Amino acid sequence: MEGPLYPVEQVISPHRIHGDTEIRAQVCVIGTGAGGAVAAKELAQRGLDVVLLEEGLYHTAADYGHETPMRSIRRLYRDHGFTFTMGIPNILVPLGKCVGGTTVINSGTALRMPEWGWERWLKNHRLEGLDYKDLVRLYEKVEPVVGVGPSAERLLGANTELFRGGSRTLGYEGEVLVRNAPGCEASGRCFIGCPTNAKKATNVSFVPRALELGARLYVGTRAERIPMEGSRAVGVEASVDSVDGGPRRRLTVRAGSVIVAAGALLSPLLLRKSGIGKRHPHFGKNLRIHPASRVVGLFDREINGPFDVPQSYHTTQFLQEGVSLEGIFVPPAVLAPALPGFGVEHARAMRDYRQMGMLGYRIIDDTRGSIGPSVMGSPVVWYDITRADTGKLLRAMSLSAEILFTSGARQVLIPVAGRETLRNIDEARALAGQEIPAADIEISAYHPHGTLRMGKDEHSGVTDVQGRVFGTRGLHVADASLFPESPIVNPMMTIMAFAAHVAAGV
Repeated sequence: MEGPLYPVEQVISPHRIHGDTEIRAQVCVIGTGAGGAVAAKELAQRGLDVVLLEEGLYHTAADYGHETPMRSIRRLYRDHGFTFTMGIPNILVPLGKCVGGTTVINSGTALRMPEWGWERWLKNHRLEGLDYKDLVRLYEKVEPVVGVGPSAERLLGANTELFRGGSRTLGYEGEVLVRNAPGCEASGRCFIGCPTNAKKATNVSFVPRALELGARLYVGTRAERIPMEGSRAVGVEASVDSVDGGPRRRLTVRAGSVIVAAGALLSPLLLRKSGIGKRHPHFGKNLRIHPASRVVGLFDREINGPFDVPQSYHTTQFLQEGVSLEGIFVPPAVLAPALPGFGVEHARAMRDYRQMGMLGYRIIDDTRGSIGPSVMGSPVVWYDITRADTGKLLRAMSLSAEILFTSGARQVLIPVAGRETLRNIDEARALAGQEIPAADIEISAYHPHGTLRMGKDEHSGVTDVQGRVFGTRGLHVADASLFPESPIVNPMMTIMAFAAHVAAGV
């Protein structure tokens, strides 16, 4: 962590931009997360002149390694961690706003999409030009750069063991997760930036490689519009953060090709502001988010979850019915607002923090949301969860609570207003069959995708399988917007694989 991890001369901060500026490049890449960073590295490796634009700043463990969780969230997250959907219920969708994007603040899970999920994509969306063997080769291309491998057994603490042990007792299939954290020390801070840079988020992997290969990175720079000449994209117009209270300046990048990788919520917003894609019937629609939450078990022994790898084991038993259970643990400052109770009652619950076990879960949603026009630069995200998906959430909640009781929990706290406490395994099992309004359930989501989906033609999608926007030359998309439906598992590695595929066609 001593010294910069990237060529600092290749990173242009707002302090280095004096007045409105115009530059030229062969390719301009918008975003430095799982999509943009990979695309930029692949293109720079081919010898192309690449410019990356990132709205956030460049941080590594030297900046956030010893901060409090709340301070790191303010530094690394968009909207200070408070990006929400509009609808019933409002759902928290945390997004990264920094070099590395959401790869900096995720749990490091690095799974490949299962072949049966890929076959579903092909069947439902008539995709052509890429088969699963091709996708595997793309995974093999990107995985070594971020050090993908299974979590070490020595790092699997008591929270993981109660999840794995309870699942096995109940006969539920599962496995240790593979992650992009080869030097993991189980610091328990993945979601606020790895304090040792052991998690190979793109800010310490693909972005430095792209810079070493000659790419230039402008930080504190927000893409505002993609100018067009006829049907061709010819660059990017961006605004640069003010310095010392001065005015924002304008950066214009003239480029032969543009790759948009701002994420499934922001990429459609940028294209809409540029007057692109309005005639596509699926533009900004088909949003899926993998709604998620967690349950907390109270035990009569110490679990010490903070000293575990936060997300190190998951069940595979229920994936095909749209339910994924994944171990999780969060620091007390993040857990406290979510626990029921007030005053003395709440303080008593938090005193038992070391005796808590925690399981996370998410569902593969069938609900489809959409992206509306921006309000003060932020997307308006419409998403009303369906009754069927609410049922999946209750099923996931029920299974998670069942596992905790099987592992010895005396109580399980669930994220349902007015009925927060389960006292035995029978109550846990009965939960799945109950009629509970979605508005009563606390939900968050971490995997938005699908808003510029791939299709066979412009009637079925916004882009083709190479990420090219139908009807627009020189414009590609390389993020989770491309996905026609759920990738089933955590999407980071599939975004990276597709970004490499998109870059190969530029």
